[in-house]
Amino acid sequence: MSVQPPSDIVLDVARAADPARYQAAVTKLTQGAPGTFADALGTASGNRTGFAVAPQPSADSVLTRFRTAATLPSPRTKGTPAQQFEAFVLQTFVESMLPQGASAVYGKGNAGAIWKSMLAEQLGAQLAKAGGIGIARMIEASHPDTRAPAPASRIPAV
Repeated sequence: MSVQPPSDIVLDVARAADPARYQAAVTKLTQGAPGTFADALGTASGNRTGFAVAPQPSADSVLTRFRTAATLPSPRTKGTPAQQFEAFVLQTFVESMLPQGASAVYGKGNAGAIWKSMLAEQLGAQLAKAGGIGIARMIEASHPDTRAPAPASRIPAV
């Protein structure tokens, strides 16, 4: 009894292709990287018209973006506790309304369940942000001491 692993599809296609083009591609890959990916893509496409090649950012601009992202302030809170509670309730409602047997949409197993939960979380948050169904208003009306103070009340009188 022997084990035969599945073949490498890319390698099989490369072997079945024109040997001269295959050898040229191997030579280009082993010679070293071209100036940019866009240069290599333009060369590979034969500079055909209608083939858009996006310019690649420089290493300095990429590093600047990483530094900027690392120094940005933390995101603001997602609203008052009552609004967060309403978003959670709406998330639960939405998740129960989403189709159960839609593995083609969400995927199978644990990953599918996570994607479905993330979708329900975002939908619930957007519904609550758009005004919700009134849960947050009722909670804030029944517990006025837990509401966030208005911005004008924080400014000291002179």
